Amino acid sequence: MSKNNSVSEKYEVKNALVNYYLAIMFSVFPLFATDSYSNIRHDKLYFFVYLSFALVVVETVILVASLFSKRTRTGQRWYKQLSLTDYSFAAVILCFTLSTIFAEFPADSLSGSQGRNNGLLLFILYFAVYIVISRLYQFREYVFAVLAVGSSVVFALCVLNFFGVDPLGMYNQNYSEAVRADFISTIGNRNMMSCFCCIVIPALAVLYINCRSALRFLYLVGCGLGFASVLCSDSESGFLGLVPVMLVILLYCCRIPQRLFRFFALASVMLFCAKLLSFFVANGRELGTLQHGVISSIWSWIMLGVLVALSVMFFFAAKNSPEKLYPKAVFRVLLAIALFFAGAIAALFVYFSFIDTSSELNSFFSLFRFNARWGTHRGYIWIKAWRIFTRFDLKSILFGSGCDTFYSQFSPYFSTLYSRFGDSSTNAAHNEFLNYLVCNGVMGLAAYLALVGSVIVRALKAARTNLLALVFAAPVLCYLFQSVVNIATPITTPFMFIFLALSENISRKENKTPAEP
Repeated sequence: MSKNNSVSEKYEVKNALVNYYLAIMFSVFPLFATDSYSNIRHDKLYFFVYLSFALVVVETVILVASLFSKRTRTGQRWYKQLSLTDYSFAAVILCFTLSTIFAEFPADSLSGSQGRNNGLLLFILYFAVYIVISRLYQFREYVFAVLAVGSSVVFALCVLNFFGVDPLGMYNQNYSEAVRADFISTIGNRNMMSCFCCIVIPALAVLYINCRSALRFLYLVGCGLGFASVLCSDSESGFLGLVPVMLVILLYCCRIPQRLFRFFALASVMLFCAKLLSFFVANGRELGTLQHGVISSIWSWIMLGVLVALSVMFFFAAKNSPEKLYPKAVFRVLLAIALFFAGAIAALFVYFSFIDTSSELNSFFSLFRFNARWGTHRGYIWIKAWRIFTRFDLKSILFGSGCDTFYSQFSPYFSTLYSRFGDSSTNAAHNEFLNYLVCNGVMGLAAYLALVGSVIVRALKAARTNLLALVFAAPVLCYLFQSVVNIATPITTPFMFIFLALSENISRKENKTPAEP
């Protein structure tokens, strides 16, 4: 990384423990499973809980012991060290606590047992881990080499599973064809695999673009395998997360030739790995139209050629003029183009959803028509979820029905869900923001939005002087995009909160907020 990321603070045991924790979370946690897919969510949950609880307890003991040392005493008042992100996360815990107190099923809200275990207790642990990491983390690049290697193993298993190769024996003989089609690698459900890709790839991408050591090749390989995994997981949520974030990264790179070379080289490798799948795709699982198009269409070959050409062009531009800086107009033009395409997509969505609601659309363009069948009947769930919320009393409008209690709220619609779409039940809205609105109310959702929004804003400010802020904020942003159609689980959401805490750590240092607890 750049010289701005050099470590100047004293590196103590309390700092090393955070890096050991991160290394374990980035390597062992994604691969951990005790009984293939049968209990994978609880396997990941308990692994995260026990490891994180151990970290928090040990760091607390170190902190308490240090309080009795005269040399560590300061005249600083702890509340003056708090940032907007700290206050926002505290507000999340307060609102989720009130949701639990007012819930019809408070025990379920505490544990999240109705849903995916996203109860109050898990969020309190997220908060505790956030406090530790945001105050005690110090950059050591080996941690991200571990992330690249660990995630590459997960990605490789995803590709192998796609082609029917199961080296870890994850597919039990008793599993139905539906389970075999829907679960992949050591992450679980293919939507969760796609979410995992959305968290890891942006971090590795920004690391590759800025890395000055040989480790950049690890990051490059990880991104290539990761994009192949996005296609093999066959979930549109991956594209929903990665496409806008890659555009954001392009905007970050657009004024510096060296960064542009790295960006287009990265994009070339990612698409090349996708094109390699085309030689074997006939032996794999069935793919959606979008994924099949990226792998096999002539247009993706043309796009690959364009990306390679741009890589070569900016390679020589960077070599000939290493100090050159393109004018700000380049950034503005690219931003205008990105906003134009975003507006065009929004216009198509509005047109086919509210104006032309009858014309036939192919499988790809059907994504632009919102109705009950949209997004594997997510449309139906969202429509009914909004109806549930609008029928709440004032208390529930403010604080919801309780953490992760969507199941009990949606149960009156189970019979219709089954008769129309074949699903007997659901315990999540398949849209995290809507899920928080129903389960934690307006106040809970507002606190969550303030939390993630403050992290991103502070990271953008800190990135002017420390590029690590962008490394850590990009996964959070990508997670938020894909969460519009996905769900929070203990399999992938812990990574989002870890990167959120890492981003806040850099922001505290660069924005001159004291980093010690």
